[in-house]
Amino acid sequence: MNNVLKARYKADINLAIARAQVGRELRTVIASDGAEVYAYPHREGIAWGVNTAGGGVNILRGIRRPDGTDKAAS
Repeated sequence: MNNVLKARYKADINLAIARAQVGRELRTVIASDGAEVYAYPHREGIAWGVNTAGGGVNILRGIRRPDGTDKAAS
């Protein structure tokens, strides 16, 4: 997992995850640079990712496990 990107989007990732945990459905947050940060329930926890602004290319994704750790997704 790219730690630089993860640190850059940490607050947005955490916000999207919190919203997905409460709503139990896909939630998105727009980062300050326009990137789309998303999260949704997954059988292993809450899946999350970051798509670039404009192009929508996925640059980061993972699964937040119930213990609070992140598993990198392939």
